[in-house]
Amino acid sequence: MKSTKYQVFLSSTYSDLADERENIIKAILEMYHIPIGMEMFSAEDEDQWEIIRRTIEVSDYYILVLGLRYGSKTSDGISFTQKEYEYALEKKIPILAFVMNDTVSLSKDKRDDDLSDINKFRELVLTNSKMAQFWETKDQLIKSVSISLMKQIMQKPGVGWIRGDSANADEALSKELSALSKENRALRERVVELESKISLKAPAIEIDIKQPVIDDNFFSYKKEVIPNALDIKDVDAHLLEYISKDDIEKYNNAIPSQGEVDEYNRECEKVFKIKNYSIPLVIEVFNSGTTKAKNVYIDIEFSEGLSIYENEEEHSEPKSPIPFNPLVRAQSDYREQNSALSRLHSQLGIGSTFAQLSKINPAFNAKLLRPINQKWWAKLDGQKITVKIESLLHTRRMIFDDEYMIAPLKSGKHTIDIRVICEEYEEIETKCIEFEV
Repeated sequence: MKSTKYQVFLSSTYSDLADERENIIKAILEMYHIPIGMEMFSAEDEDQWEIIRRTIEVSDYYILVLGLRYGSKTSDGISFTQKEYEYALEKKIPILAFVMNDTVSLSKDKRDDDLSDINKFRELVLTNSKMAQFWETKDQLIKSVSISLMKQIMQKPGVGWIRGDSANADEALSKELSALSKENRALRERVVELESKISLKAPAIEIDIKQPVIDDNFFSYKKEVIPNALDIKDVDAHLLEYISKDDIEKYNNAIPSQGEVDEYNRECEKVFKIKNYSIPLVIEVFNSGTTKAKNVYIDIEFSEGLSIYENEEEHSEPKSPIPFNPLVRAQSDYREQNSALSRLHSQLGIGSTFAQLSKINPAFNAKLLRPINQKWWAKLDGQKITVKIESLLHTRRMIFDDEYMIAPLKSGKHTIDIRVICEEYEEIETKCIEFEV
């Protein structure tokens, strides 16, 4: 058959995916293209890396199949499979990645006891490869590989290979183009046929987040200022026996810098806004699609102008850098010595002062917290929350409002970046929520 043949590099661990590899190679050959992979090399021999590297460079497409084994490692500390993948990524070879669903039941010889390495690799692939797809069964994998490869060939044809005896002859080239056109039509018909066998139903995940609001008191925090230094000459005569030059010198030496006061004010203002303007972080997830979504992962990243924290986390004001004024103590001692009423109040405890209590948001009441739904989990990492939902039926919604709080730290425009992936999505879906505070 006279047509362009494309070289397809197949990369995966071997022993656990031998049957899948054999069927993928067969499918590529049935499409009249050239499969190549570790069967042609000694994959665990680093001396062969130079040959593998050159083979990847001249390949038109790169197929990565991931199971639940990471594979043997190179001297770089990564597996040979990951090394091949990163090199294909570096050389901008079109990559088709197929990642096994982590819920598939496998025997011990087909999965690692410690999944930390393979999970990091899976996350890298899902982040960098927009065409990554999940798979569970061998038949599903072979069908997905065939459809994806045919689509890629039609949309982004590679350089490929043609017979040397026809490359330079006009008549032969004309026949070759005719054959390619015929094959292209056949491939399109095959794609239509395969797609018709796949359900067109798909989930559509939508996310809504309740936004915090502020009022006129949002900017009412009164900042501390650097106090003036004291001088013994400025002390009233009647207070001189209650204060010494040493007291004044210690006080003056302890006066903080402008930078220390500014940092203290920033932290105090942050605590003030968190205590007075925090609300429960309400995340609503709705499936408006036509089928159930499985293994949904949602990354929600908040801009720096918002504070996100666990609802039981306490926020206390930092210790003030401003030392206690010895003149105030001297005045207190003077009144103590000269006012019987002051002594009486002191004995009865009437003179005690009470710290001003900040307004406490009722959302902190632990009795209002609902138990965690065991079919999902959420994890906070800095400004990012990751939500995992086992499954979400179409037309159904889930509301999460019992784990985290949100508070605005500044007014103006805020953004929330959202990334959604589930088994039914072919690529990561991104969204952005913008609002004004």
